Amino acid sequence: MLYMFSDVVKSLTKFALISILIIISSLVILSLIISTEASASDYHSNYERLPAVERSPPRVGNWKYTPTVLVCSAAPVDEVRTRSSVAFWENLGYKFYTTIYKQNHLNKCTSENPQGFIVVKLVSQEEIQKMKDTTLAQTHFYVDINTGKIEWAIIYLRTEPTLRVLEHEIGHALGYLHYNKPGHLMHKSQPLGGWDTDGLHK
Repeated sequence: MLYMFSDVVKSLTKFALISILIIISSLVILSLIISTEASASDYHSNYERLPAVERSPPRVGNWKYTPTVLVCSAAPVDEVRTRSSVAFWENLGYKFYTTIYKQNHLNKCTSENPQGFIVVKLVSQEEIQKMKDTTLAQTHFYVDINTGKIEWAIIYLRTEPTLRVLEHEIGHALGYLHYNKPGHLMHKSQPLGGWDTDGLHK
């Protein structure tokens, strides 16, 4: 009888040890799983997740000559907004020869390649067909591929520019491309942009 009792105790002890080992093993495995999941993500911020590969706004050229800003007669922007937008870039160190408002100076408003000018005009029916419905404005500029110098630019406005739109388009006219850093002036999406001028100071 004593012998049988001893066997039962040994069996229970063995079972208890096995159970304890199983519990400990389970806890170790669980802790490893939890720690792996906690450190698995390489996400740091939405800045790195957005397609902002460049560390500063990419620029494809600079002006051959100091440009003149010319606002054509049908352009849907007032003089105060125009001069304010030009002054914004002047405060960043850029120079403009002068700003001419609502005139067809030297017939540049009708020229397809207005050398030395940043021309602001109402978008034509031909150009509006090429624009997306959500596009507020569009800038075309010509860069000499041999010299990297910008020779002219045309800013097409669909309607009166809302906040930051004209400043953004002048940025394109100065050679800057889109830079998808949240809050940046040159962000492709107007709602996601802002007044951040990182990388734009001359």
